[in-house]
Amino acid sequence: MDAARSHTARPTKATPNASRCHSRVGAFDPARAASGEILAIADVLEILSIPLLGIVPESKDVLRASNIGSPITICAEQSAAARAYTEAARRLSGESVAMTIPNNKKGLLNRLFGRRAA
Repeated sequence: MDAARSHTARPTKATPNASRCHSRVGAFDPARAASGEILAIADVLEILSIPLLGIVPESKDVLRASNIGSPITICAEQSAAARAYTEAARRLSGESVAMTIPNNKKGLLNRLFGRRAA
């Protein structure tokens, strides 16, 4: 889900447990946010006015996990998306976990040997 199309409800007086509402930004792509194609994280936070639980980067691993019916945290547990979900769950349980903001920067090995689109 793009940040621009988030369906997270704003807490209101009519929302039960409104103080427990949190936001998760999914399928975040910094390049698309920079180009204005999707909302930037700061814009999402301003619109929703609720705490950010986590930012899940756009990932083919999530699509693969969904296709095989397995949680990303099990089938690709070392992926950035799995780490983001795990960290969000830890935050939700009350742990203090630093927020990781996805970026497009690739390490040297990834640039040299990473997969390229066909």
